[in-house]
Amino acid sequence: MSGICAVYRGGNPSLNAESVRSINAALAPARLESRMEEMDDAAGIGVSASFSTQQIYRGRRALVACDAEILNEKQLWEAVGGKTGIQSQHELAALVEALYSRFGRRFVEKLQGAFSFVLWDRDERVFLAGIDGFGIKRLVYAEVDDGLLVASRVDALARAGEVKTQINPRAVVNILNFTSNLGPETIFSGVRRLAPGSLLLASPGSTRVEKYWDMRYDVTDRKSESEFGRELESVVERSVADHCSGKSFAELGAFLSGGTDSSTVVGLMTRAAKSPTKAFSIGFEDEHFNELDYARVAAAKFGSEHHTFIVGPKDCFQALSDMVRHFDEPFGNSSALPTYFCARLAADNGVNTLLAGDGGDELFGGNERYATDKIFAVYHSVPKFVRRGLLEPILRSVPIQGGVFRRARGYIRRANMPGIERMLSFNFLRSHPLEEIFEEGFLQELGAYSVVDIPSEHYASAAARDHLNRLLYVDMKITLADNDLPKVTCMSEAAGIQTRFPYLDRAVAEFSGRVPPNLKVKGFEKRYLFKRAFSKLLPHEIIAKKKHGFGIPVSRWLKSDPQLRELSHDVLRSARSFERGYFRRQFIEDLFRKAAADDSTYYGDTLWTFLALELWHRQVLDERARTVG
Repeated sequence: MSGICAVYRGGNPSLNAESVRSINAALAPARLESRMEEMDDAAGIGVSASFSTQQIYRGRRALVACDAEILNEKQLWEAVGGKTGIQSQHELAALVEALYSRFGRRFVEKLQGAFSFVLWDRDERVFLAGIDGFGIKRLVYAEVDDGLLVASRVDALARAGEVKTQINPRAVVNILNFTSNLGPETIFSGVRRLAPGSLLLASPGSTRVEKYWDMRYDVTDRKSESEFGRELESVVERSVADHCSGKSFAELGAFLSGGTDSSTVVGLMTRAAKSPTKAFSIGFEDEHFNELDYARVAAAKFGSEHHTFIVGPKDCFQALSDMVRHFDEPFGNSSALPTYFCARLAADNGVNTLLAGDGGDELFGGNERYATDKIFAVYHSVPKFVRRGLLEPILRSVPIQGGVFRRARGYIRRANMPGIERMLSFNFLRSHPLEEIFEEGFLQELGAYSVVDIPSEHYASAAARDHLNRLLYVDMKITLADNDLPKVTCMSEAAGIQTRFPYLDRAVAEFSGRVPPNLKVKGFEKRYLFKRAFSKLLPHEIIAKKKHGFGIPVSRWLKSDPQLRELSHDVLRSARSFERGYFRRQFIEDLFRKAAADDSTYYGDTLWTFLALELWHRQVLDERARTVG
């Protein structure tokens, strides 16, 4: 674990220094990191570095700490007159200081790549923090009585002791529903997460957040389908090449799941290298979860140096504790497991940087729910007088509850849901009454909050007119920024490597915003334009395959593997778990019974999320309580 931190408060330099050292040490409790701090009278900054891209610098005007992989570093140095006498271990942070001195806080718009930074302007007495437009690098902050605390990780602020560790009940329900929490809130009520594409600014008597970039969907181009396709191929190819820059291909590789996104990245890496590149894939003995055959097809097509590993329940059990600890908040997405083992496989084979295909689905319409949503939308093509005056009254009057009538009622109910609610209607907490799951006291703390609230805010605020683009925007904020990106970045860091995301290049994203919705999902065909743009690059089997995802058979393992079964029973049925006051014992017992009796993965996957939540509490919250006590 690693990252950057800062403390901003006036009038007490010694307290600043003590706080920065405490937070900085908490960023890396597991192993010795390269730790440095810089102090001024009203602010201090720190870096706990595992990678060369995490730096600190004391410039003429400002103190800067950054965690940044800047793709246009050369051009930016030219814009500020070049670098003179700056050592490499400080040059990224020095570049941030030089850009800020030249362009003010709008310099952040010039950065290409993934980044977070904290900056104290000694001249203007202003504190500034910011992250990239997609939230690849993250920052959290807490306003305390006499100032502001900022860090890369929530748990670092908690371990440092200045932030109250009062659990945010809204975060608990978000984690159970989405498998991760939703920004800008965090697991602790007093800590906020900085939103992607935002700046945090503080000066005496004022703290505010400003948005400097966001996705926009300006569908005004009048290009033909073939013109859009050629531009798509060009902009993605250029991004992959840029994300390979600064690295030798001997130390660079790619995740390869066998899907369209990762296969395209491997193919374009091969073009950039003009020789075979390294690709890494994970498989499972259970064929329902195994995509290795597709990954092998892609690797053979591109002549990749292909490395594979089969993950079993024993691997899962042995890695679970360390993996839970590497997330700064509870995280229930079980696909973190194959991500971790894939990153570890890469590290074992001399790779220190991986390219990932995350973001392609959310930019170009690749998730199955977009096509499903269109199926429900078909109902509204039926004239209203037929729907409301004939079909719905007939279904209400028929006494038969099961079979085709039950399915028809369910279809119509979901088809009539507004906006984002239909897409969320299959989620766990939309299908189970909260009163059955949670204790009464917890529900009182939760108040009127609904898991639909934050997605609905994203849906309403999207700079888009079309329903599909609004759904894509919601997934950019939740599926990507709140779930997939922390999954990949945290698990990669746990394995000792970094990850880059070519689809999240701003040029790629802004191009996707100009693509008409009917070229993203055409009829019920997902990723329509993307598949045609790369039809010559990708094997036919990859183009034609159904989306599978990067899943893991934890549901079956929780039933079949003695160690995992015993762990889940011991943890979730323990007095310690119920003393937190979240869940009703009867619901947990019913969940175990349903998971044991059901052949699907639904209840077992839900159990996994409950287990991850409780294990995090034990590793972070209970550990801090013991330390403080």
